[in-house]
Amino acid sequence: MTTEAAPATGTVAIRRHPTLRVLLAAETISMLGTQLSAVAMPWLALQLTGSTTDMGLVMAAQIAAIAVFGFFGASWTGRIGPRRIMIVGDTVRGPLVALLPLLYWLGWLGTPAFVAVMFAMGAFFAPYTASQQSILPTVVGEDEQLLSRANAALQSATRLSVLLGPVLGGALISLFDAPVVLLLDAVSFAASAVLLRLCLPHASGPPAAAARRSPASGLRTLLADRLVSSWSAGLALGEMAWQALFALMPVIAVTREDGSSVVAGVLLTSFGGGALLGTLLVGRLLKRLPARTLAVGGRVALGAAFAGLLLPLGTAGLAGLLVLVGFLNGASSAPVAAVRVLRIPAGRRTEALTVATAIALVGGTAGWLLAGTTVQRTGLSTTFACLAALQAAAAVLFVIGAAAGRDKKAED
Repeated sequence: MTTEAAPATGTVAIRRHPTLRVLLAAETISMLGTQLSAVAMPWLALQLTGSTTDMGLVMAAQIAAIAVFGFFGASWTGRIGPRRIMIVGDTVRGPLVALLPLLYWLGWLGTPAFVAVMFAMGAFFAPYTASQQSILPTVVGEDEQLLSRANAALQSATRLSVLLGPVLGGALISLFDAPVVLLLDAVSFAASAVLLRLCLPHASGPPAAAARRSPASGLRTLLADRLVSSWSAGLALGEMAWQALFALMPVIAVTREDGSSVVAGVLLTSFGGGALLGTLLVGRLLKRLPARTLAVGGRVALGAAFAGLLLPLGTAGLAGLLVLVGFLNGASSAPVAAVRVLRIPAGRRTEALTVATAIALVGGTAGWLLAGTTVQRTGLSTTFACLAALQAAAAVLFVIGAAAGRDKKAED
């Protein structure tokens, strides 16, 4: 891919970069639609089947596809290239989402059909996310600070959508019902696809080298560099801790606040607000700290902050802790993404990041599965201790990776 202009020289230039604006608009539109569906899909599954087991099966199908296509579709992703992956992903997912309400209204939407559609949708998640990360260096250049700011801009759109989408989705479901809300998500994918197709510049040439690689080459690329491998493992452990913590929110509400769903929502919103604030301040923080320092420092502070779960916090104290850990996560995520992607040879970024995304999401899935089992067998305090240990281990991996990869860059 060719850039449209010389690399931006500051935060203002980054925000005005025409291609980055397109990516930002597309991400905001599609992510907001996705958050609407995050509420509408399980609601429709439960409404359709009346079974929480079937609802879990439907949602698990998407996660299974993410893992399968993240690992085994990495070489295919590398051959096609990030621009095409993003356009195809949005173009295909729109009709797939629209298929659900259509089948529902026709009376043909059973659990098997729902599972099949969700699996097909999940197939695009890891390649799309990886393509979005790998395309940014070709847009804003290979400078860590500029790339961190660009990542922060995209993550701000994502976090704002995550913060507002579920509330909006719940309100729209009460007004129009879940199938109509899913149609809005389908429209959002279509609008994103049109934006990307019309405004995203074409690659300067086909990624021929990537076409000759085996499916395992993405994993080998991750393992070839100590920083990349350590940080990818750290992100997977961190994702496991995050998703387990999110899964515990209803448990906390039930055990501490007599089953108040409002409390669970407040706790999740506390994290989301802190994460959004941290992401918005990345540009200011980068004026004082190098991207790598902010990345490692933020993850070490995050590991230390998670130890606060061991304290006898009330609901207000826990909400305050979630604001803090959300802030640290938001402030460090963009620099982490920028430093890691620049360590990977350009021709291998998309496939390697597809595998890395799948690994992180598998970690997150394990967090969801393990949280319920652990809290049921050992109690909330012991489970919190496990989460703190996971984040501490992740922080150690970030320090090890940064130290080992200080002077050595992954070889192409």
